[in-house]
Amino acid sequence: MIVKPCYFPFLKPLTLAVALMNVSSVYGAKTTEESIAHNPWAFNLTMYMWFPGVNGNVSAGPLSESVDVSFVDIARKLRSFPMAFNGHFEAHYDRLGFYLDGNYMGLDFKPRFDGGIAKGLSMQLGIMDYGVSYRLFGSAASERIAHWDEESPSNIIDIYAGGRSIWLGNQLEFSGIGSSSGSKSFTAPVIGGRILAEFLPKWFLMLDGNVGGFGVDNVNFTGSALGSVGYRTRLFGVPASVEAGYKALKVDVGSGGAVAANATLNGPFVGLTGYW
Repeated sequence: MIVKPCYFPFLKPLTLAVALMNVSSVYGAKTTEESIAHNPWAFNLTMYMWFPGVNGNVSAGPLSESVDVSFVDIARKLRSFPMAFNGHFEAHYDRLGFYLDGNYMGLDFKPRFDGGIAKGLSMQLGIMDYGVSYRLFGSAASERIAHWDEESPSNIIDIYAGGRSIWLGNQLEFSGIGSSSGSKSFTAPVIGGRILAEFLPKWFLMLDGNVGGFGVDNVNFTGSALGSVGYRTRLFGVPASVEAGYKALKVDVGSGGAVAANATLNGPFVGLTGYW
């Protein structure tokens, strides 16, 4: 029996075409993975709620008043619900980064009758942090997002330097004396660092601390410390994390009597971060 090779001329080009398709698909997948891995840009945005207590002294003009309330009983010592806004944004290019963090709080305390003569105290405090960061240890932000679903991405250590702008507005009311109010903004340098450590699959611990002021622009001292536990997940397919922890902020500013504050705000917070 003789087999005629009538299909051989068609098998050769077909085999070559299949081989080229396989090579093309493998190369295309590799190119896509490499483009994702080597994209140097990464961003994240955090929206969080902070519930601080207040301890310290505030003044407006010649009048001054002390405040000492915890985050547990602060609500019943206010005349209105506290206004607050808290947010944090970061943009990263490879190991370099830029950050912007904003906090605003408006507190309107009830009059005091426990031996004092104060009729009321209103305090508005706005904090804006901004600066640049550098990753000393750990994978770049874009690589971390590219490997988001892995159980334990690398730990990181960042250092940063920038500025802190503080807007302070105080209004004091005293029976028989009248009232006094004042507002002023201050800006001073800040330096700090951050550590993020993965201690369980999907779970991480973050510590962040900074100090600043150094007498610049009547800011005697300012500093903050934050500790939180977070969980990595996805929301609607977008990399995200949920955090909960404790934050403390110290502000010691003065402007020659017009308005001043030496106060510490500290309390728990919860936040949600999205990454892209």
